[in-house]
Amino acid sequence: MGSARLTRGRPAPLFLVGGLEGPPHPGLPLAGALGPEVPCRGLVLPGRAGERPPLDDVLAMAVHLLPGVLVAQPFGPYQIAGYASGGHVAYELARLLRGLGQPVGPVILLDTVLPLAGHPPVPAEPVLAVRELARLRHLACRWQGACRCGVDHAAPLAAQGARIARALGAAEPDRYEEHIIAATGVYSAAVRAFAAYQPGPSDLRVVLIRSADWSNVWGLPSQIARHTLPCLGWERVRLAGLRLHVVATDRPSLFAGPALHDVAGIVRHYVMPSPTVRGQLSTPSSDVAPILPWPLAVTTTVEAKPVARPAPVGRRGPVGWADDLQVSVS
Repeated sequence: MGSARLTRGRPAPLFLVGGLEGPPHPGLPLAGALGPEVPCRGLVLPGRAGERPPLDDVLAMAVHLLPGVLVAQPFGPYQIAGYASGGHVAYELARLLRGLGQPVGPVILLDTVLPLAGHPPVPAEPVLAVRELARLRHLACRWQGACRCGVDHAAPLAAQGARIARALGAAEPDRYEEHIIAATGVYSAAVRAFAAYQPGPSDLRVVLIRSADWSNVWGLPSQIARHTLPCLGWERVRLAGLRLHVVATDRPSLFAGPALHDVAGIVRHYVMPSPTVRGQLSTPSSDVAPILPWPLAVTTTVEAKPVARPAPVGRRGPVGWADDLQVSVS
């Protein structure tokens, strides 16, 4: 995914873990809304391109991503975020960094729900996985304001293998089939991992940004029994602090239109003021790459609707938390 460079005095990046979707990364629209003041770096689930076997354990995913994060930014404070199921990996990644004695800012979770404990394994369904990946990829078209994936969802997907492969990031026609197999393998393994995931306690502060309408879930993830509590189960985890922001939109529209600007405004409240990175390192890792923002003009194609505004954070700034558990709803 290319290389990047961090130089002395620049703001520390916001590392954002993507979920089950294929490319483009969900951090693209958020990076555009945040602007250059908050540089974003995308983290993807390992194995998507067939470079290694997929992982079916959330902690193992975080362990795999940790070295790339440390190379990109060798010292804290770290800013970690995760979208949907990628939020589980983001939380475990933050726990690993705390285990190394590194400071970590509030972990920002975007529509990340916890499964109920004791959930049975989710069976592998490759055909459904292909369909779901195509739908998730098309979700990014909604964020962009126009369909760019090239997949016709009104036509049978069985006849669109090449289109689906290209939409999921395949670049070599001779390897389209291998790419789809690898992508569905990662998807199915990740679904199994998230169905079994139960977060441990930590001294982390967590910010949950969730859509008000949480009813839109497709395919395999909908088979997972999940928490329906206001904080999607995170109020049951022992944390240093928890804050909830509800954005008046549905899940597919979280990164589109006014909701995107709302989400970006909330994120800005919690990123640490003017953090800098010590040292100067190049980052060739394929797991950590700069997110080049989409132009904000794409959000104007979506019809405006009323949106929730973030609650004030307080005079002490985004890191001024109380020691006990707090839940505030905006």
